[in-house]
Amino acid sequence: MIHLTFDQDWAPAWATERLAARIQQAGLQATLFVTHDCPSLQVLRASGAFELGWHPNFLPGSSHGETVEDALDFMAAIVPGAQGARAHTLMRGTPILEAYKRRGLRYDAADLHDGVEGLEVFQSWTGLSRIPIWFEDDVHLQRGLSCTLGALNLDSPGLKVCTFHPVLVALNCANLDAYGALKAALSSSGVALTEATPEDFAPFVNQTQNGVGDLFDALVDWLEEHPGSAGAGLATLVP
Repeated sequence: MIHLTFDQDWAPAWATERLAARIQQAGLQATLFVTHDCPSLQVLRASGAFELGWHPNFLPGSSHGETVEDALDFMAAIVPGAQGARAHTLMRGTPILEAYKRRGLRYDAADLHDGVEGLEVFQSWTGLSRIPIWFEDDVHLQRGLSCTLGALNLDSPGLKVCTFHPVLVALNCANLDAYGALKAALSSSGVALTEATPEDFAPFVNQTQNGVGDLFDALVDWLEEHPGSAGAGLATLVP
């Protein structure tokens, strides 16, 4: 089964809503790991097509708080009743898993096993299920792989959890240079990424070669044609 997931990563509302519209139009379901409160969350909740999870930032200087517990308090206020989490930068470890368990979460989805065949959900000794990631768009770009469906071995056995980022899809990134240039331009003009407009993005959108946006669209098209391979929210994978 192929499960679509997204890391919000402080994307502006319109970028997330574009993805939501595409998912809903295709009759698919997905999971969004949330970093911040945003009008797009109401759109996703109303669609009935999205499971919302936590995407806490435990790095120093995080706007989510100074400690693990601070960050999880922040998350719980935005997405109460979440079933799972995937920390920003895929940070993980025993103290984090134990903190998730105390909060009533059922799974962690921060283990990247890029392109590995035969993946399955692993039951951690902490009581949490650990759901591996099979595809991550920024890692795909850093590896210099083609943003075409042929670059993904969709016929291989095993669980396939795919992660996309709304900003990288909106930029149709063929590499990460455009993302860096966008952030620099926004910083110089004093505009937060969460408040950036399509016009702010426009100079940095890739229109000359296959990018992450093209790959996302191709994968959604494939899942429409193979509905038996389309998975639901990640919570459906755990007991």
